[in-house]
Amino acid sequence: MMSEKGNSILESFLRCFPYLAIPVSPSKSRLTVENVTSSMITTEEATGSHLFKIKGHSVQKLTGRGHFLKSATFKVGGYNWYLMYYPNEDDCGNSIYLCLKSSQKEGNVRASWTFTVLDQNERQLSQSRTSDIVTFNGRLNRVGLRCHTSPAFWSWYLKDDCVVLKCTVTVVKESFVDSSNPIVMPPSKVQQQLGHLLRTGYEADVNFEVDGEIFGGHKCIIHARSPVFSETYFGLTKEKFDTKIRIKEMKAPVFKALLHFIYNDSFSGFKTMKGNDETQDSGLLTQELMVVADRYGLERLRIMCEKILSHGVDINNVVSLLSFAQSHSYNHLKASCLKFLAYPDTFGAVVETEQFQYLVRCHPLILKELLEKRDCN
Repeated sequence: MMSEKGNSILESFLRCFPYLAIPVSPSKSRLTVENVTSSMITTEEATGSHLFKIKGHSVQKLTGRGHFLKSATFKVGGYNWYLMYYPNEDDCGNSIYLCLKSSQKEGNVRASWTFTVLDQNERQLSQSRTSDIVTFNGRLNRVGLRCHTSPAFWSWYLKDDCVVLKCTVTVVKESFVDSSNPIVMPPSKVQQQLGHLLRTGYEADVNFEVDGEIFGGHKCIIHARSPVFSETYFGLTKEKFDTKIRIKEMKAPVFKALLHFIYNDSFSGFKTMKGNDETQDSGLLTQELMVVADRYGLERLRIMCEKILSHGVDINNVVSLLSFAQSHSYNHLKASCLKFLAYPDTFGAVVETEQFQYLVRCHPLILKELLEKRDCN
């Protein structure tokens, strides 16, 4: 409770600023929180068609009123149906009825249907007629549509006195309401989160020295991604608590790309990586990375490199790439090089070079495979 002195001060303040004296009833003061729910109604349908072929239609037209033809039973939506065709029901024309087989006791069955007249080659002769959705049950088990076709129609359009009545039935299955809110699955951020660990070096427990550059890493992540690499540098023969490892058999850009793949599961080429020396041959770096990936069991990275090299084959590097592929048994890259060399213009420009001659001397079967490739083309 406010003291009397406090009330006096407040009253004096409000006399000076009367527009602030806005009465507020505590009982009516409330925070409104909007509760939004959703629901969805789903209606399933099943559709099927039946062709009812009638030969000798003109003879059927001569029969009296009340005569009908009954089709075979067909199934749509799990229910048995049949057609009843009245070729001469009254003076206005003929009629066809869709019937739900009366022996079934499924309760109410909701369906619509479309009726079309075809010739014996199943070409449409008349405009289709479609019914509304009808509820079939024990009291109503058939619904008809009038054809309204004149005798001249049948004599003019029918061939060999044969008509095909096409009936397409659509059964409306049970509708149900889903009042639960759909679960929206957010995209995975594992790659971005691991990449952030690499960039920031947060909680890094090992440093790699490559060509004078230092790269931080996490032993557990590296081990999970490449057990072969982990065994090589963190194995039992190594110092258990060694936090600095010197790597001599790789260039710094290659090791940087290797770490990038281990954390981000991606590699799009050295040209797209920031901080790389543009004077270094990206093709040679990719070849070195491909060999490293192969050595440490990173098959996905190896295939990424092979794909990049295969797409970059040109007249200046085709011989060196073919030699590289042959030496390491990289068949996809080798096939890309042979395909490129098989073109007449390329073959003529390359085959006489000293580099190609040296390749053939080292790998005699290359020339045989190349000639076979040219013959196939």
